Amino acid sequence: MRRWPVWLRWGWTLAVLVSALLAFDSAQVLSRLGRLSASGLIAVLALALLQVVLSAGRWRYTARLLGLPLPWSEAVREYILASFINQVMPGGVLGDANRALRHGRSTRQSLSALNAVLIERLAGQIVLVALAILAWWWLMPGDVVARMMEGLQLPGWSLVLATVMVGLLVACLWSRLAFAIRSFLSALHFALLRPRVLLVQLGVSLPIILCYVGVFLILARDLGMGMPVSLLIPGALALLLAMVLPITVAGWGVRESVAGILWGLMGYSPADGLALSVAYGLVFLVASTPGIVWLWPFRRAVA
Repeated sequence: MRRWPVWLRWGWTLAVLVSALLAFDSAQVLSRLGRLSASGLIAVLALALLQVVLSAGRWRYTARLLGLPLPWSEAVREYILASFINQVMPGGVLGDANRALRHGRSTRQSLSALNAVLIERLAGQIVLVALAILAWWWLMPGDVVARMMEGLQLPGWSLVLATVMVGLLVACLWSRLAFAIRSFLSALHFALLRPRVLLVQLGVSLPIILCYVGVFLILARDLGMGMPVSLLIPGALALLLAMVLPITVAGWGVRESVAGILWGLMGYSPADGLALSVAYGLVFLVASTPGIVWLWPFRRAVA
């Protein structure tokens, strides 16, 4: 399948984002965003940069388990660059692919470098999914969940269809990438699934996810939203999960659409959810801008 040109992916992202703004009260969104304070922005930018440093440490730990050298300064520099690329390029994974490529070239172990990045990101996704399940189970009021389920009733065959599609995808990948998959599974056992290593990986990933959630909570307070924490935390985790879908640039549009729908289902203004989502996206875009300093080496790496 031919890849979409970058401009087309950006056009699609803007179309989804504009559609979300038009579908909800864009005037209220702008009004909310106007309440952002300097102190609030400083606090969330500090959290955003802290999660980059923690994530770089998780990557370094994973790489060293696989026998790959990765100095602290290089790990932080490459992670900042990857964050910036993920913010401005389609798919949200090109930055991670770039740091895997560059690390593989420097160590002459490309497959192990790729496995290190995949496992490091996987550890974070495991914690994200687990926290989302726990938050929705323990924090979300029962009446809110019941009301949301009524609005999101899916036909029973949809789960069967999704299972079949995932099965076919796995079978296709296994037949075409058998060697890489076997290598990844071996690295996965060594760098993630061993009990002691798993505790470290999940223990480092937890504060990283909490930094993301903390950004949402601070922004919500700064924007003057009255939603209780028992709803904000599950909502924030749901938006983080929505951003995993690599169909727009840095999750823009998808995140806002989900926020508007989710806030409405929870009985609050969709525009509030949209404003919070936009503010979150802008914070991480600004926090990633130091990566511009290393953008030229990235261009040489992918040339």
